[in-house]
Amino acid sequence: MASFKLRTLFTSGSHSAKAIESLCTALGTRACIVDAFDRPLMGTVSGLPASHVRLPIHAQKEDLGYVLAEPAAAQPIVDLLTHLASREAESRALAAEVLHLYREINLFEQLSEDLAALLDVSAVSQRSLEEVQRLIPSTCGAIFIVNKASDAITEAASFDGEPKEDSGSSHGKLCVDSRFVQTVLDGGTAEIINNCGSDPRVLDEERRFQSVMCAPLRAGELCSGAIIIANVDPQAFYSSADLKLLNTIALLAATALSNALLCAEMVTAARDRAAYSAELQAASTVQQLLLHRASRTTPGFDIQSVYLPASEVGGDLFFLQPAPDNSLIALVGDVSGKGLTAAMRVAMILGALNRETSCEPDEILSALNNALIAQGELGFTTACCLRIFPSGEYVLANAGHISPFVSGVEIPTEPSLPLGMVPDQTYSAQRAILPRGERMVLVSDGVPEARSPSGQLFGLDRLPQLTLLSAQEIAQTAQRFGQEDDI
Repeated sequence: MASFKLRTLFTSGSHSAKAIESLCTALGTRACIVDAFDRPLMGTVSGLPASHVRLPIHAQKEDLGYVLAEPAAAQPIVDLLTHLASREAESRALAAEVLHLYREINLFEQLSEDLAALLDVSAVSQRSLEEVQRLIPSTCGAIFIVNKASDAITEAASFDGEPKEDSGSSHGKLCVDSRFVQTVLDGGTAEIINNCGSDPRVLDEERRFQSVMCAPLRAGELCSGAIIIANVDPQAFYSSADLKLLNTIALLAATALSNALLCAEMVTAARDRAAYSAELQAASTVQQLLLHRASRTTPGFDIQSVYLPASEVGGDLFFLQPAPDNSLIALVGDVSGKGLTAAMRVAMILGALNRETSCEPDEILSALNNALIAQGELGFTTACCLRIFPSGEYVLANAGHISPFVSGVEIPTEPSLPLGMVPDQTYSAQRAILPRGERMVLVSDGVPEARSPSGQLFGLDRLPQLTLLSAQEIAQTAQRFGQEDDI
């Protein structure tokens, strides 16, 4: 081993030197040991008997020195020195390997810290490539990212080396559609090609390279892309040590890229939520305006109305409008579904009610039913429609909705299908009188279907007594009990 000198065994206080001296004493010989340049390390050459032989000390494929001693004693001394030299060389090699590993660990620890501080895909990719370019000879390199949604491969960062002296142009970039990269992505293991001209996976534009090396960006079971480098030097040769180094950097980069991609997804999701929240808020404002415009006071009647959607927008509706003969048209409804879809259906129904020319509840419900059928599959809508005159006489029609209450007593209505289910459906109209000073209450199922934290429903049994309260108190009672639906 060129870096190891035989003199190392004969330093002051060396146990090896003492062992050799003890062996010479035991053999009863006077020996001389010299290095490869005949410089004495133990004993002297002058005065040695002519019978002494000269044997080489050979270790690590190299002559380290020679032993001059009597023939019978020379070989045992050579054997001991060879053993001691080999052991010392192995010890030094192990120490050098430990030092190399320490430096490598320190290097990757620093790189890991650098990458962890970056939450941008391009920045992580560029920093990783800079480290690869610094540690592994390469003409060009790139990091490719796989889009999870489309499986498309895009370039996140790259370098293309120094310009050529003869042409002034760069060596060019690696291809995103490289079959070699795809092989690594499919197999999930790093790979080397040291003779690009003979590998069938290499594209024509990649044959200008002598050696190519690629490692997957794998974090756990997820492979987010690949890192690839190439060298155009005809003498270039990538070793297993180079592959190990590239693979280690790829593992660090993959973890950082996974964090960066997750961060990007979270930012996008947050923006989407903010945009959706803004849309819901706008829809809520529009819905409240529509409901307000659909509610007109009529002389002779005391009207209380409360609308508490379960979320930003609701699927319940109410409509109040005076008729030309001073009667009052009132409708309470509940569309199926939730969110913006239900809110849009509410807006459509309110628009249809504003255009309706009839004042008769059964005709109003029939017209709404046909309007919903004409719009296609919009689910169904329950509704209870009332026309009441200043005298107290009223006409009532119901389309699958909760029946109204008068002074805490439910008014039975004929069962019928909700709106939007069967074309040309007809609804029955029933007449009665509301005595002066009495109250009629129309509610949606959000009141009886309020649910407590323990899972108990408010229920229909408590509803009659509840309707004796004001509209505000009815709504607040159901809300406090546990609102789950629009009220």
